[in-house]
Amino acid sequence: MAPDWIRRRGLPVLLLAVCFLALCAGQAEARGPAISDIQPYDTIFVYEEGLNLSQLRNATTDNPVVALQKYQDDNPRKSLIKSIPVVDDTNFEVQDLLVGHEYGTYYAFNPTDGTTALVMIREPRVFLDVVLANPYHNEPLAGLSVSENTRIAFRIASPDVGAIYQAGGVYPATVDIVLTHPGGAESTVISGLNFAGLNVSSTRFYTDDPGRPGAIPLSGLRDPGTYTVRAEWRTPEAFDAYAPNSEPVTFTVGNRVGVETGTPTPAVTATATPTVTVAPTTVTATATVTVTTTETATPNATATTAPATPTPTAAPLPVAAVVGALGLAVILAGRRR
Repeated sequence: MAPDWIRRRGLPVLLLAVCFLALCAGQAEARGPAISDIQPYDTIFVYEEGLNLSQLRNATTDNPVVALQKYQDDNPRKSLIKSIPVVDDTNFEVQDLLVGHEYGTYYAFNPTDGTTALVMIREPRVFLDVVLANPYHNEPLAGLSVSENTRIAFRIASPDVGAIYQAGGVYPATVDIVLTHPGGAESTVISGLNFAGLNVSSTRFYTDDPGRPGAIPLSGLRDPGTYTVRAEWRTPEAFDAYAPNSEPVTFTVGNRVGVETGTPTPAVTATATPTVTVAPTTVTATATVTVTTTETATPNATATTAPATPTPTAAPLPVAAVVGALGLAVILAGRRR
């Protein structure tokens, strides 16, 4: 049974306990003491090499880990989905061929001890976008024409690596920003700024953030035309060799469309000017007014399109109709007497 103080305090105590456990789990994501030292609940990435999994062993028996195993619903009591052999748990390589896109939770396994600690396996991914420089980061420029007077920045995102691939507050993963010029030349130096070896120390950052290379003046790009930019892994070496780069993004240096000068408005074509002729109003004995209108449009010689039908304005009653109506009112008033 739960202690009396827990029963008395009820839900608030339970919520505090859950929050404490969540904080503990979050701290376990940071590796240590080195980036290759894997602790229980750590995340490892395909293509990583030289990982030490010895901390995943059963603490009592210290038997080596011989496999990482994935189970249905992440439950070791259910069916086995994937088993990755571990030849040496002090020098393990996460091969993408063996993982086979089966990312998620894996349990360390030894035939004597069964499953022990768990780790997560994920793929290192990086994303790039071209945006206006600060403070207009929310305006993407991919596929647009950009004025030479514009200042731009690159947005880099790596949700998993930026959050998890760290040890002791050090984030060792880096990327290069590679720009392909209209003529085909490639460079990591753009308008005099060096975009090689950018440290992936957060899930998302901009290249004009404090401590980053800065905003890029497009006036430094001499060749007008379409440019292509991508992010490539630089370190660790296994990411550089095997991990996928970002999707390429293009932008054109020229007249800017839809952001600075706006979308061009097509020229207005002259249209015909209608002339409206209103026929006289006919008044019946019951004072019901019937209005009949006809429209005769006289187009200009340069007109190319038919005009919209105008709405005629009601004409005032003729003088004869007013006099007749007054006479009828006098006759009716005399009969009432």
